[in-house]
Amino acid sequence: MIPNDHTQTTSTKSMVDTIKSIFTTKKNIPKNNPQPSAKNGGETYRTWGVRWAGSVTANIAALSPALQSCYTQNINEQNANQEMQQSNQRKIQSDIENKKGQKDCENIQLQAKHDEKKKIEDSIIEYRNKIDDIKSGDRTNIMSKVNFYIGGIITFLLALYLFIFYSSASFSAFFGNSNVIDAGAAILDAQCFTKAMANGLGQLMFILLMPVIFLGLGFLIHQFGESEKGAVKYIKIGCLYFVTFIFDALLAFEISETVYINTVLSPEPYTVSMAFNSPSFWIVIFSGFVAYVIWGLVFDFTLQHFDNMNEHTREIKVLEDKISHAKNKTIEIDRECSGIQQKINNLDTDINRLKTRLQSGQLVDTNELKNALSDFFNGWISYMAQLAVSQEEKDQASNIYDNFISKIQ
Repeated sequence: MIPNDHTQTTSTKSMVDTIKSIFTTKKNIPKNNPQPSAKNGGETYRTWGVRWAGSVTANIAALSPALQSCYTQNINEQNANQEMQQSNQRKIQSDIENKKGQKDCENIQLQAKHDEKKKIEDSIIEYRNKIDDIKSGDRTNIMSKVNFYIGGIITFLLALYLFIFYSSASFSAFFGNSNVIDAGAAILDAQCFTKAMANGLGQLMFILLMPVIFLGLGFLIHQFGESEKGAVKYIKIGCLYFVTFIFDALLAFEISETVYINTVLSPEPYTVSMAFNSPSFWIVIFSGFVAYVIWGLVFDFTLQHFDNMNEHTREIKVLEDKISHAKNKTIEIDRECSGIQQKINNLDTDINRLKTRLQSGQLVDTNELKNALSDFFNGWISYMAQLAVSQEEKDQASNIYDNFISKIQ
C-alpha cells in the first residue's frame, strides 16, 4: 500500500502545478502588447503611426479611423495643457488683429479703385458732351469745301492735259514723226492715237499708259509729304522731281532733235548744248514738267482741303476712341474690384471663425494639430514602405490623408 500512497501524492501535486501554470500564463498575456488606439506616454506621433499601421498591417480601411483618433488625441493634449491654451488664445487674438489689418488695407485699395473708376466715368461724360457739341454746331469749313471743289476740277483738267501731252510727246519721241517742224506739232499730234493704232495695239497701249508713270510719281510725292518727317521727306521728294525732270528732258531732247533735223538741213549732229539753246527744248520742258509740278501741288492742296472740309469727323473719331479705351479701363477696374472684394469676404469669414473659436473656448493650434497628423501619417507610410505595398495603395492612403487635412480650419 505504500507504493499506492506515494503514487496518489505525486498525482495530486502535478495537478496543482498545472492550475498554477494556467493562471500565471493568463496574468502575463497583456504584457508588452498595448492597444494601438491609445498613444503611450512619451511616444511620438510618428512612432504611434508606425505601431498602429503594424497592428493592422497598414490596412487602408483602418487609416481614416486612425487619423480621427490622432486628431482627438492631439486636441485633448492641447486642452489639457494650460500653457498651450493661453498661447493659443494669444495666437488667435493676434491672427484676428492681423486679418483686420489686412482687411483695412484691402478696403483702402478698393476705395482707391472706386475713385479711379469715378474719374474715368466723368471723363467719358466729358467726351460725350464734346461730341454732342461738335455735332450740334456747324463745324464744316465752308472755304475748305469751296477750295476742295475748285482744286478737284483743276486737278482733273490738269491730269487730262498731262494725259494728252505725254501720250502725244511719247509718240513723237519714241516712234518718230517726219512731219514735225516745231514743238507744237510734237506736243499736240491729233493723229497720234490713230497712227499708233495703225502700227499695232502695243504701240497704242504704250502711249496710253505713259502718262500713268508721271501721275504715279505725283501721287508718290504727295504720300511722302504725308508720311515722312524731317530731311528724309525732302530728299525723297527731291529725288522724285529729279527723275521726272530727267524723263521730261529726254522727251524734250528727242522732240527738239526731230525739229532740228526737219527744219535745219545741216549734217552737224544735234548736241545737248544745242538743245539748251533750242526754244523747242524749253517749250516741251515747260509744257510737260512745269505743268506736272503744278498738277502735283494742286493735287496735294485739294486733298488737304478734303481733310479740313469735315474736320469734326476726325475729332469725333478721336473722342470715340478715347471713350472706348476708357470703357475698357472701367471693365478692368471692375474685375480688380471683384478680386479685392472676394479677399475682403474671405478675411471676414476667417475673422468670424476665429472669433467663434475664441468665444467657444476651442483654443486649438491648428498648425500644431496638422503637424501631429503629419507625423502620424508619415509613420504609417513608413510602415507601408516596409511591407512593400503597391504604389496604388500608397496613393489611396495619401488621398485619405489629404482629404482629412483639408477639412481642418
